[in-house]
Amino acid sequence: METYIAQYGYIGISVGTFLEGETTVLIGGIFAKLGYMNIYMVMLYAFIGTFIGDFTFFTLGKYFGKNFIERYEFVRNKVPLANKVIHKYGNFIIFLIRFLVGIRAVILILLGCTNMKMSKFVLFNIVNAMGWSIIVSMIGYLFGKVVVVFVDDIKQYETIIIPAVLVLVVVLILIYRYIVKRKEEAYGDE
Repeated sequence: METYIAQYGYIGISVGTFLEGETTVLIGGIFAKLGYMNIYMVMLYAFIGTFIGDFTFFTLGKYFGKNFIERYEFVRNKVPLANKVIHKYGNFIIFLIRFLVGIRAVILILLGCTNMKMSKFVLFNIVNAMGWSIIVSMIGYLFGKVVVVFVDDIKQYETIIIPAVLVLVVVLILIYRYIVKRKEEAYGDE
């Protein structure tokens, strides 16, 4: 298992953070604490995936945004909520994007449709991606420390603990997404 985590873990973090990423970075932080990965590399790959993902969605919005929104119903359905969020928070939205699970890509595409300059977005996105990558990686790392405290010899129990931690994190993320979806529905009804 260690070989697979070391071989593919960082790539998984980059791909996961390109799309959304909270779960993959948290798990990367936990694996770093357990000694399977390097915490600084987790942060680096999380930053790279996050930055490239945000930049990609913003650029798509800049060049293809209006056509993209009109073409895909799953995006079009989230536009009213995304517009409310953008209008309410303005430029500060760039920092909030990382914490808007499920509508991040839509908001980035809509931001690309605005008159925001690419250079301004890139500057804010670097700061945002760096801060988010460090914070979320460290949360996972600290959670991994809790696991180590409760288990004397982690290697002896890795076949039980690693899947249990993964299931726990996924369950917590699913509960969080359910709550966010309910809030989106309530917010959309206003």
